[in-house]
Amino acid sequence: MVLLHVITNDTNQTDEIVDQLITQKLLLSGITIEDVNVKKMGHEGNIISEKQSLIMGTTKALLFNKIDAFLRDKYPDNVPTVYSIPIVNMDWEQADQLVKETKAI
Repeated sequence: MVLLHVITNDTNQTDEIVDQLITQKLLLSGITIEDVNVKKMGHEGNIISEKQSLIMGTTKALLFNKIDAFLRDKYPDNVPTVYSIPIVNMDWEQADQLVKETKAI
């Protein structure tokens, strides 16, 4: 099991991504946090800030490649950042629900 993070510059993508991932049973549930302040190095060596949206949700590690492929196919010109973080411990009932309610592998 993993905690999925999807970060997008396009806030219009946020709800669409969460809805699609849940509908396709690739994500059990999703949390969206809009207007996350992201800082990074600009082209001239200065620090710039951008507003982005963050989606978090639990899923099976083996579904990550399907999620990545879905995002690349759906948004080829503006692919969101996607990565996962392993979940080491989880409530057994919630883990069982995750296994039962997401796509079979």
